[in-house]
Amino acid sequence: MEATAKMCMHHPLYETIGAIVGPKYVIDDDFALVPYARDISYFKGVTPGIVVRPGSTEEVAEIVKVANRTGYPIVIKGGGQAGGGVTKGEPRRNIMIDMGRIDFLKPDVENLKITVGGGARLSTIDDALRPYGYYINTVIGPYYTVTAGGLTGSTAGAGFGKNVSSSGCNWTYVLGVKVVLPTGDIITTGTSPSSNVFNDSILFREVTGPDLTGLFTASGGAFGIITEVVFRIIPIPRYMKSVSYVTKTMESTWEIQLELSRQSRPPYSNTIMFELSNYMVKAISQGIEGYGAIFYAVEGDSQEEIEIKLAEINEVCEKHGAVRGNEKMDYFALTGATGTMEMVRNMNANSCPFMTWESMYNRTGSLEYTKGLRDAFNSVEGHEEFEAAAGFYLVPMGHIFLTGVTLRCKQTSPEAEEHLRKTWLVGAEFMRKAGTSATYAQGTNACYVADTWSPAYAKTMSAIKKTLDPNNILCPGLWNL
Repeated sequence: MEATAKMCMHHPLYETIGAIVGPKYVIDDDFALVPYARDISYFKGVTPGIVVRPGSTEEVAEIVKVANRTGYPIVIKGGGQAGGGVTKGEPRRNIMIDMGRIDFLKPDVENLKITVGGGARLSTIDDALRPYGYYINTVIGPYYTVTAGGLTGSTAGAGFGKNVSSSGCNWTYVLGVKVVLPTGDIITTGTSPSSNVFNDSILFREVTGPDLTGLFTASGGAFGIITEVVFRIIPIPRYMKSVSYVTKTMESTWEIQLELSRQSRPPYSNTIMFELSNYMVKAISQGIEGYGAIFYAVEGDSQEEIEIKLAEINEVCEKHGAVRGNEKMDYFALTGATGTMEMVRNMNANSCPFMTWESMYNRTGSLEYTKGLRDAFNSVEGHEEFEAAAGFYLVPMGHIFLTGVTLRCKQTSPEAEEHLRKTWLVGAEFMRKAGTSATYAQGTNACYVADTWSPAYAKTMSAIKKTLDPNNILCPGLWNL
């Protein structure tokens, strides 16, 4: 009888929170909490005490007020796709707010924007805009799981989208956000009802006063919970064509990407380079020899414009000794590598442990920086034992280059997972000393970044945190705050 009673006991806040959102949207059963304990990385999980799935900004605000009254900390879950480990908070005490139900979509095509709930998935946003002939500058993947709030609040630059090579990071397309502050107050940023009481929505970001949007972008949720995002929308191009090239060396790969990206108008909408040894590229390269494969997406208003851009790309690639890829590689460029989503929809799940470094560096120094990351990987012992490998990819983004490294093990043992964690941390330490970091604004990575802050910067962040969150209930410990 005693064991049965223990099994039936609920979290102390179960009834209180259930009265706010409804009992069916509150989870405190040990077994049901397991999926909420970790992200896609192999960092060890943090089990929350209770999970709540609110359906509105107002419900989030009421939950935050309960946390302030009771002292229970809050952590936030979007799509669970971060790669730096979940935010620790206080294990077994955390109130985890799952944003998935706040997924509304309000297209406003006449004003070239869309307002979405913080839990809206990127795929559903694209589906809502496609009939109008528009899209937003969202990431290529994980297309079906990443949320608007998670992307905006937990990734560098608010994420880097399908056309990042020509359009840049997402932060320039975020017109404003609605945020529940750690006190339970609600504000909107940009030219909004908070900055001008005569507005009834977020109109644009060019406010004639302090712009708070950046405070919540890539903050990991330490300063507020993003419940709405307003994105500027972009017309879908009339014509698109993709091509692929194979480069002979690592150095020639960078020379091509540097030369094309320095132009005032890059001839591509997006470009990405994978090493030929990448498991996806290797399967379609059909024995072509070389270092890397560069995939280009070219967009325009006419076929003639497309052909001019393709000729420009071809001239630079041939100048540096690159050769054209095959038909399968061109198809890969069209359907996945440069962002049309077809490959993402059909991609099989990874069947082995993996972790990812993604970081940004100055364009001219990015080659040596990437070589340093490679050396960091090679400095870790045990790769042969666990059949581990590191695959590099490169994404030019105008004034910066993004270097991505996927760390993989063929084995699926706990020892292989620990090996990947150890390798990730060695690379993260290299990034810190190089003056940059992995792109995730959550968990382990956020605290690594904060370790390098200057005393004055850390003091400023601490002052902001104490002002907004006097009881330190929102993501405590994130950014070491």
